[in-house]
Amino acid sequence: MRIHIFLVFMIMFLISGCSFYQQNFKSTNYQSKNFSQEKLRSIAREWKNTPYVLGGTNKKGSDCSGFTQNVFAQFHTKIPRTTKAQLHSGKKISKKYLQTGDLVFFKTGRGPNAMHVGIYLSNNHFIHLSTKGGVKEVSLNDSYWKSKYIGAARYGL
Repeated sequence: MRIHIFLVFMIMFLISGCSFYQQNFKSTNYQSKNFSQEKLRSIAREWKNTPYVLGGTNKKGSDCSGFTQNVFAQFHTKIPRTTKAQLHSGKKISKKYLQTGDLVFFKTGRGPNAMHVGIYLSNNHFIHLSTKGGVKEVSLNDSYWKSKYIGAARYGL
């Protein structure tokens, strides 16, 4: 009898743990969230004068993953706080299948994880909070970003 109670308790514990994880990092399809280039560019303009501050999470000062987390929150989509966690928690996407709203990651050698993250727009362009300050739109084909690219992740599908 004690073994049965223990097993039931363990199963309930495991089930609740899985649903918590999905609730925090899983959302609905991008199209239902209106993840559009126009909306992303509009948000980027709001952040154009934001200084890069490691650990920051708002327009007074933010780092790259604070920026991406903030943008996704505007689409009612929760993503992890750090660049490394954002990379590992989303669905891995091949570069040739990138869609508007996918996160793109780079190994820059800077910051606590030596990584950087931006949000894909289209036609090999993405937005990111630059370490020089402010949100910039740049191309994945730029020689700097092309050589640093390490992968992409999608949330919500």
